[in-house]
Amino acid sequence: MKLTLVENYYAGEAGITALRSVQGELNQAAQLEDWEKIRQLDAICASLIEKVIAANQEDKSTLVRALSELKGVYANLIIRCHQEMDVLEKVS
Repeated sequence: MKLTLVENYYAGEAGITALRSVQGELNQAAQLEDWEKIRQLDAICASLIEKVIAANQEDKSTLVRALSELKGVYANLIIRCHQEMDVLEKVS
């Protein structure tokens, strides 16, 4: 008898869907400038990425798709952070 762990939940489209869900929440938190929620989601995302990678070792195209989409979300967050820092520097 072989036991299957939760990693299978993150295989293929299920993993991409899970990452897209976190991406959506990250985008929403960024729009609301909810930096605390972004920090929490970032930690969740890091754990989720590990699970998606573990579940898709044999399916590199799924990994590339999932991580490429996520890269765009983080690129936008970095731009927003730089903008916030510029505003704070001008105020002080």
